[in-house]
Amino acid sequence: MLQFRWNCEKPTNHPFREPIRTILVKEGSSLRRKIFALFVLSVCLFATLTASAAATVTDVNWGVNQYNVLRFVVDLTESSRYNIDVDGNQLYIRVPGAGLGSKVARRSTIKSDLAKSMSVQRDNGRVTIRIPMEKRIRRSEVHSFMLRQDSRTGRPPRIVIDVESNKKSVASKSYGATSVNRRPTPAGTQKGNGSPAAVPAYTNYKVGGGLSGKTVTIDPGHGGSDPGAIGLKGNKEKTSALAISNYLCSYLEQAGAKVTMTRTTDVDVYGPYASGRDELQARCDVASRSKADVFVSIHHNANNNRSVGGLATYYYPKTNYDARLARCVQTRMVNATRMNNYGTPQADFYVIKRSSMPAVLCEVGFISNQREEELINTPWFQKTVAKAICDGIADYFSN
Repeated sequence: MLQFRWNCEKPTNHPFREPIRTILVKEGSSLRRKIFALFVLSVCLFATLTASAAATVTDVNWGVNQYNVLRFVVDLTESSRYNIDVDGNQLYIRVPGAGLGSKVARRSTIKSDLAKSMSVQRDNGRVTIRIPMEKRIRRSEVHSFMLRQDSRTGRPPRIVIDVESNKKSVASKSYGATSVNRRPTPAGTQKGNGSPAAVPAYTNYKVGGGLSGKTVTIDPGHGGSDPGAIGLKGNKEKTSALAISNYLCSYLEQAGAKVTMTRTTDVDVYGPYASGRDELQARCDVASRSKADVFVSIHHNANNNRSVGGLATYYYPKTNYDARLARCVQTRMVNATRMNNYGTPQADFYVIKRSSMPAVLCEVGFISNQREEELINTPWFQKTVAKAICDGIADYFSN
């Protein structure tokens, strides 16, 4: 409560003293002014912090995955709320309060049967992405979700928007060429939601009788938006894994095997910035649809201890033959390279657990080890280890 008091000075005849006056003093007014000043300061500080913490759009990509879904991916510096609006044939993606990075293309060409162009601008305190569609679309045909930052792979927070398509489109920007003979389409699409249809597990795989005539699915680890582990010199796991896989494909075909690959270029198998489960399941689906007899995934290991190096072949004991395949491959790799032998440990890695046929995941050296990083990226080593894996697969079918 504010209090008032009268302050009356005694009269005086001093020439330099003011005459008598009566002063009304409002006690507490000084405190009130201080509280108000603190309030204003708090509001300004909050606004400053809010502005500094607001997301910035750093990139906008598009792609068409193998389910004929047009996908937009908006990279952000921070997770943010967003709005999706459909107005006739116009699709709007809005990020309120966001900034717009200087490297984001303001206009882009899209190669799809659904849209041909995209524009990005910032106005009224928000970033707006406008996509003129080739036909009117319904809001129910547009699906979106937010992906958190993935510190392991270095992926930023991102908004993913999928627009359904009933026709096949060409892929661009985030997609490379696909080998028709070696990489069949992994899956279909469920009507109405743009998600992959279930692919029946293939369990009629062949065992024994030699390598010739058998079907092998090779899975080069990571790819596209996922670089995998990165070495001290900047080499990416996805690049050397693909190189080894391509050599392995050639050796297997020379031996009379039929080969399918989950990817033949630097692409995501499901689509750019997909969830981990969607991406990994798409790789398993390639093996099931191609009726593979074995599934082999190629990777490189990594460890905080830079001196650790060597080879390992992982398996999951879902069939009676996974362990045998792992032993055959690991033995050949160790004999060919003379690298440290970490054996054939069991692991519940998604692709070897969810694939329905005997499967292994080969960790071909440690990309975190400087010496092995250099070795991994030489054609000689890539050919040597690919030939060893091929011989291991041949041993498996010969037993």
